[in-house]
Amino acid sequence: MFKWIKRIIKLTILLIVLLPVILLVVMYKGYSAPLEDFKAHPNLSFTTIASNKLDTFLADDTAQTFDFVLTSSEANAALKAMYASNNLDFGKTDTNIDINKRKYAMEFGSGNGGFKGVTVKFDETGLSLEAGIDAGFSGIYYQTTLYLDLDVKIEQVTINDEIQTQYKLQIKNIKFGNMPILWMYDLADWIVGRFNEDGLNGLIQNAVSGFGNYDLKTKSIWLNSKDLKNLISDEDSDNRAMIEALLGFIDEEELLLSGFGENQGGIALALGKMRSSKTPYQTTNEISNENELEDMFQTQLTSLLLSSLGGGSTLNYDMHEDAFNQLVAYYIGDSMDMTQSFDFEDYEYTLETLPLYANFINNKIHFTIIMKLYNTANPTDVFQTDFTLLTTPSISTNKKDLIFSVDSINIGDETTVTNDKVSTILALVGDNEIIVGNKIVLKDFMDNFSNQAMSVQSVTVHGKYLRFVVEPTAANQQAFEDLQDAIDLALQTVLLDPTYSGILDAYQNDPDNSEDILDAFNELSEAEQVAFYNSLYTTLGTEVDLGGLLP
Repeated sequence: MFKWIKRIIKLTILLIVLLPVILLVVMYKGYSAPLEDFKAHPNLSFTTIASNKLDTFLADDTAQTFDFVLTSSEANAALKAMYASNNLDFGKTDTNIDINKRKYAMEFGSGNGGFKGVTVKFDETGLSLEAGIDAGFSGIYYQTTLYLDLDVKIEQVTINDEIQTQYKLQIKNIKFGNMPILWMYDLADWIVGRFNEDGLNGLIQNAVSGFGNYDLKTKSIWLNSKDLKNLISDEDSDNRAMIEALLGFIDEEELLLSGFGENQGGIALALGKMRSSKTPYQTTNEISNENELEDMFQTQLTSLLLSSLGGGSTLNYDMHEDAFNQLVAYYIGDSMDMTQSFDFEDYEYTLETLPLYANFINNKIHFTIIMKLYNTANPTDVFQTDFTLLTTPSISTNKKDLIFSVDSINIGDETTVTNDKVSTILALVGDNEIIVGNKIVLKDFMDNFSNQAMSVQSVTVHGKYLRFVVEPTAANQQAFEDLQDAIDLALQTVLLDPTYSGILDAYQNDPDNSEDILDAFNELSEAEQVAFYNSLYTTLGTEVDLGGLLP
């Protein structure tokens, strides 16, 4: 009996003595850096890869995605540029260079071994990483590796009824040398759980709660859009609204895609959904000062006089789409210009915004900002998108401000942003005094129309015109009636001039259709429009007191 006990004790002691040796044997594993990858892609960095990929995307006007996807060979070379940045001789094969400089990316002192590099391999679900080290002295080194096998997932999740993008890493395997150690996490969790009710899983979760999430049971680490937002921007940061808008838009349209496959890995951005074929608006004239602004308003007053054709209790100031765009250019100018440049190492790219313009479509005003992205050195290869705000015009309650309420936003030719995201997308413009919530507000704009004798009651879109409905006060009712009585005869007199034959044709076709007559008027040159207004104003002035009717 005692003999067996002694044998068990001896065996136990032997196991205790041999266990470290056994572990060292199992964990012993050599490592060779991917020298062929270094040779195939010398001086390659992740920013160079990104620049090359972006140039490829810009050169193809049919590309649906910007793919920051690279091969395992490219990834290994780019990683080397990071971890061996202080040892430019690492990985070289020139025997004239010190062997330790060639062998180790980083040395552990003098003659004590060092860090031998990292090898990455991509597959359909993610990637694996293996790093090698030598440690020892006097030419005797112990070699081992650390191996990680990871699944990478990018997917849409709903958290508290909010759609977010989730970026997840799941650990499938961890090994030191040839010894798997992932099972030790479960053992450690069980042991810690005996002393702490949260267990190891809870302790790690609390530690990462400020920037992400962790689940020991699934061996997963993940970030949601909200976590990423908090990680890269403080709540009181100046760029917080823009960060929220950008990430919110990526979530809403599912723009970020996984790019992992056999021997390749990365992400893709579905920018093709945002591609635009729009062209800038070309106005017939440009307003450069207050005098020219006054001239433009005066020319458009022709519509006010013509609107008296056919009777009615109000007058219409109809501003043509072209004149409105002249007005937009004058009032807004460069205040919504977001043009900026950014660098990828030695390569500069420009994100250019073209001037805001408007189209009158289906009784709404479509405000469009065209944006172009290009390599500054090669501006002919361009990715173009646009943000088009579909708005409904109105007047503020105090009758002073012109307001455009944004109902929805079209991005490029194919994408529409829902109403609940309008304010978020508008935040991409940044701080701007004319944007208030989901509205564009032109302060005191209505002062151009109103006076003590008349007021603007409403504003709507009619075809290619923005119509301001103007109502004379009771004191000017007689002048208004005189205008209605005199307009036909005055118009017939003015239209004797052959210059206005187009207007005459429209008038003879339907004398009460002021919109067709106004269309013909807007076919005239600017000088002809001024002459027509002056002639009509002078002819009417002999019969009507126009001073109280015109703003």
